[in-house]
Amino acid sequence: MAKKLSLEAKVGAFVVLSFLGLGVIATTLEPLKFKRGISEKHYYIKFKNVAGLEKDAPVRVAGVTVGKVIGIKVKENSAIVEIIFLKPVKLYKDASARIETMGLMGEKYVELNPGSPLNPELPSGAVIENTQDSPSIDELISALYETIEKFNNALITPNGENRLAVIMDKISQLTSHIDKAVNNLNGMMEENRKTIKEVLENALVLSSTLKEELPQIMDNVNSLTTQLSEIAVENRQDIRETIVSLRKVSERVPKIAEKIDKLTSQIQKLLNEENLQNIQEITKNLKSTSEEFKELLAKVNEGKGTIGKLFNDETLYKNLSKTTETLGKVADKFQTTKTFIGFRGDVNTRTGDTRGILSLKILPAEDHYYLLEVVGDSQGKVDKKDYYITYDGKVERKEEIIKNYKTEFTLQYAKVFNDKWLHPGSKFVLRGGLKESTGGIGLDYIYNDKYMIFSDVWDAGRKELDGKTIPPHLRIGLRYNLNKNWYLYFGGDELLYHKYRGFFVGTGVLFGDDDLKYLLGSIPGGIK
Repeated sequence: MAKKLSLEAKVGAFVVLSFLGLGVIATTLEPLKFKRGISEKHYYIKFKNVAGLEKDAPVRVAGVTVGKVIGIKVKENSAIVEIIFLKPVKLYKDASARIETMGLMGEKYVELNPGSPLNPELPSGAVIENTQDSPSIDELISALYETIEKFNNALITPNGENRLAVIMDKISQLTSHIDKAVNNLNGMMEENRKTIKEVLENALVLSSTLKEELPQIMDNVNSLTTQLSEIAVENRQDIRETIVSLRKVSERVPKIAEKIDKLTSQIQKLLNEENLQNIQEITKNLKSTSEEFKELLAKVNEGKGTIGKLFNDETLYKNLSKTTETLGKVADKFQTTKTFIGFRGDVNTRTGDTRGILSLKILPAEDHYYLLEVVGDSQGKVDKKDYYITYDGKVERKEEIIKNYKTEFTLQYAKVFNDKWLHPGSKFVLRGGLKESTGGIGLDYIYNDKYMIFSDVWDAGRKELDGKTIPPHLRIGLRYNLNKNWYLYFGGDELLYHKYRGFFVGTGVLFGDDDLKYLLGSIPGGIK
């Protein structure tokens, strides 16, 4: 009679089958999602730049996914994007398209504006040329660098001086001149106030006198003119000319009197005490404003306050430039960092122990990466517990060996080295750090995109249930990549301890940045 499988073996088989089922569902879910209501309509969209847009990217109308990109090609220095509708949508002759960014990972998708129903319907296979390209992160960073460079050039003169400091120095000089002019004007007003008032009063008296005596003077002039005309009967030319001039003067006298009258009225208004007081207040305010402005400039030149520090602290300008440069480097670093999230599970065919791992791999550069894993292990860990009891008046120390099945963690730093001896093009990976909540190291050999040999040793000083110390856990295996995401792995487990030594087999799935962008974009409504 065949031997029945143990409970652990059944659990291991269930884990492996579950991963296989997950793979089948993940690879078939996307086609099934749009199986209903599929449309045969496809269109071509002409863009100048489609950087970041990839095949199978979503096509949306008003934020709702209605299709996907099925092809991208280049024609006459333009990108031609072919799309297909997976839901019934009508496009019209004035339809337009643009490339948008969705989600935290920056996935690109095509946003369509169907156009107005008043226009003719656009037939399947037509080209949409009314498009709008969205700027890429690289373009934005480049524009930022250019703006900062222009700002730096604007702050520095050809002689290498701070342009703002030079301007403020000139303003300070101008303010000093204005202050001197105001002081001089104020002094002149104070010194000549009495004299100006007396001159204006004398002018007023003169004006009044002329107004009263001018008619009599005019009559005398007319009488004199008549007498002179009688004398000039003998046609003396010089006398005649003199008389004509006098007549012209007499004709202009009334107009002069009128102007004198207006001048008198204006002088009376000017001598008004209130106006003189207003002039004094304006002069005083002007002087006060000049003094405040001068005091402000003095504080700025001394480096007091935020504005003063900005204009006078040269290190602030240098720090601003360094900060900008650092932000640019951080942005570049963020662009080059790659992230992988994976799931895998395996079973030891001898002991039936299973292991499930959730992993996160961060690659900031090609020559090193960081590995974080959460591990669930049915084998568990053996811990020693000490306690004391009192027996017949004596305190005795007891030791108890217990087995725990807690979640374990892996946190390792990995350094990548190019193989220049065995197989040029391959790579060695040396890992070290925390392995399943204990110290551990690992060595991998990446032969090519399909095959990788891996090894790990960890958990030195561990104990068996009877308290006996046993060798560290050593595992060596081979991994084979089925495709971009799925892989199989197998090898020898517990190679240093004969009681647990056996063969393990497992499968796993790995998602990179592109896969994560697509999965996040496939969520109904997207990530905004």
